[in-house]
Amino acid sequence: MMRALAAPLPRPLPQGAGGSVLRRTLLGALAAPALVRAQGVPTLNTMRSTAKSWIWIAEDYAREAGHFERAGVRVVPNASGRGNNVPALAGSGVDVVLGDQSASLPGIAQGFRVRTILQTVNRYASHVVVKRAALERLGVDEGSPVAAKYAALRGLTLGTTGPGSATDTLLRWLGVQGGLDPGREMRLQPVQGGGPGMIAGLQQGALDGFCLSSPTSDVAILRAGCAYLFDMVRRPPPGMAPFCYIVATVSERSLAGNREALVRYAMGVASALRSIAADPGAFRAFALRFLELDPAVAEAAWEGNGAIFFADPTPDPALFPATRAFVDAVLVSQKEPRLPGSMAFEAVYDTSVAAEALRRLG
Repeated sequence: MMRALAAPLPRPLPQGAGGSVLRRTLLGALAAPALVRAQGVPTLNTMRSTAKSWIWIAEDYAREAGHFERAGVRVVPNASGRGNNVPALAGSGVDVVLGDQSASLPGIAQGFRVRTILQTVNRYASHVVVKRAALERLGVDEGSPVAAKYAALRGLTLGTTGPGSATDTLLRWLGVQGGLDPGREMRLQPVQGGGPGMIAGLQQGALDGFCLSSPTSDVAILRAGCAYLFDMVRRPPPGMAPFCYIVATVSERSLAGNREALVRYAMGVASALRSIAADPGAFRAFALRFLELDPAVAEAAWEGNGAIFFADPTPDPALFPATRAFVDAVLVSQKEPRLPGSMAFEAVYDTSVAAEALRRLG
């Protein structure tokens, strides 16, 4: 895969006490009655970067609210602690990767045989927060002209979840929009440990800010003296709303050999997205409890993230040009070739899984 948006292959799925498997779900799967297992309910292992976040929560809602159970599939989510997990699909331990759509495109251009089957989040909902003292020194805030906000990135040490991650890629793209060379004029610091690692980096003086989704961004504002430079949901830069951000990607091998389980997975996700749109109150109650939000940030987090979900998980071809342009801008900034001009929507997406899931749901 290309260096620009690639990441090392994640380790095998963690199983021990120190692993990042979502404990409650894994134990529930292992404790499932033998009769259910004998009836052939398939199990899918999914992977995301961190355990809990608004950007993954559609899958969590599908699992916790029984949408997957009604669809006839068992889903075991895993958190890798890495930014880009698409390479994990090269092995046999991961069936579905949840992550940003831009992560898969360079690999597909190099012949990596994966396809995106679902879209879930319609904003690039990883925010940029910076210490208020740094923003005051630079004379900018969230309400400043966007050009001044781009320029403010010069020289700041900003935490990311690693090379090739959505957070790293977004910061590079923002820098490019401001005429910066991200490799020379920005300090992008990979941070292990997700949200707690970012907050610790701020408190220890190792970071001026970071890029990450809510609720970590909200906690940084409440507890670590930060403010938004870019709220990517409520006040995104031009060209970033709507945006195909979080998607479900699978290997072409799985599409051929495990299609029924993937259709059932798509049914569960689609049913959950419909429920979110139809009854936002019930979803809000679930989300605030599941994410274990500090009451002081709960309302702000809900207002900023409650409406970031597609109602229809079928990948939308109208959003693909913006994704291509986003990836190309980052590749060029890293002296990498652009995506092939021949790379069409059909080379990246398979919409038939979502179509079959929606047909069955009626």
